[in-house]
Amino acid sequence: MHPTSDIKMADLSLSEGARDLWEPALPQLSLALAGSEKAFLDALESAGRGAGLTQNVPVTDVLDAYGCGSEAVRGRLLEGGGDEAEAAACRLLALENVALTRVAAGYAGGLAETIERLRRLAEESSPLDVDSGAIKPAELGDRLSLEVERCQRMDLPLGLLELAVDRHEEKRREAGRPSRADLHQIGDCLRENLRRYDSVGLTADGAFVLVLPDISRRGLAGAAERIRRELGSSCGGHGAPAELTFALAHYDFVDVNAQEMLTVLGRSMNHAREAHQPIAWA
Repeated sequence: MHPTSDIKMADLSLSEGARDLWEPALPQLSLALAGSEKAFLDALESAGRGAGLTQNVPVTDVLDAYGCGSEAVRGRLLEGGGDEAEAAACRLLALENVALTRVAAGYAGGLAETIERLRRLAEESSPLDVDSGAIKPAELGDRLSLEVERCQRMDLPLGLLELAVDRHEEKRREAGRPSRADLHQIGDCLRENLRRYDSVGLTADGAFVLVLPDISRRGLAGAAERIRRELGSSCGGHGAPAELTFALAHYDFVDVNAQEMLTVLGRSMNHAREAHQPIAWA
């Protein structure tokens, strides 16, 4: 019988943290000391990952927990005496560096998973699309409603511009979300060419909607031409040349609500795409 076979967790008088680390690994210890370390090291890494996920204790405490458990196991081995027990204690000590490395790797993996989960939560809770920096579709109506109220209150005109970017001629009739590269590049380009109080949003199918308060009809047409020119040069590096479709709507007097505006603009975009027209006025 292997010298570790009789060692139980209750015999080791470990702290709670050390027990959490060693309890899943102890049953695999006899195999590890016989030369088959994989199950033992995997159990340690898994326990380290759990600690990293919960973050109840710092990594230094988890590493110390391994050292305390290892010392306690060696002590129990040496209590029994005999050459076999002494050899097992030496082999356990020789495993310490690789065991600590696996514990640390597990903890790091747990932290990475936690960071990724928090990143996803932050993206989901943000009103902005992570790829383009534009207002998410669910938030666009509310943002436009605020601009409608402001323009009504201050008696300002309002311009809307919807922009769709297509890469393949056969998909012109489809409303497919642009690639992440396109979204990032277009978002940057739009922000560089708009005023600080203009807004950029996304529709559910990936088209951009620009909300431009206090702009004339001629100014809206000029903005569309400037954006077309800038995007034509900046969006040509990701596969097929980009095909840009614009739908424009201008209100000298803002007398409709945000949802009606978006509906009219969307219809104009659909008409422009179906007719293969680069621009359509609502």
